[in-house]
Amino acid sequence: MKKTITQQKRPTCRHQLKRLLTAKKGASTGIIAILLVLVTIISGFFFYSYVAGHIGAMQNDFQEQMELLFLKSFNINSTHIISFIGNKGFWAISIVSAYVNDQIANILQSVQIGKDSVEPVYIRGTFTTGLTYTVKLVTNFGSSISFDIPYM
Repeated sequence: MKKTITQQKRPTCRHQLKRLLTAKKGASTGIIAILLVLVTIISGFFFYSYVAGHIGAMQNDFQEQMELLFLKSFNINSTHIISFIGNKGFWAISIVSAYVNDQIANILQSVQIGKDSVEPVYIRGTFTTGLTYTVKLVTNFGSSISFDIPYM
């Protein structure tokens, strides 16, 4: 005669724990999954640190480049402003646009200023004696250099 469910001997807690420790199905898969997650998180941290460091260095280089632009001299007459812009930076730059008193001005020719050089920037317009003009030149890096020119 078969024993019914109620009559069967139930496994003890000790027996269940022993069975869990000896059963290795899926335990190695779980450990591998946890290790992969940990390796991914650690790799992501190192990648982020590497990229963030390089972005910071690029921003510093950009700021240093822009601080090395300077106005050497200028000339003004009734039809043109000629400003001599110098570059002490590491890279050549281009002047892409000009503004006079916050109005778009015409650059006579495209200007590229090489490393350690000074180039003239010709701005065409109509200028009146006795006024001071604020000139803003914008570079290909998006930065600008501004200066005031009195026309006496």
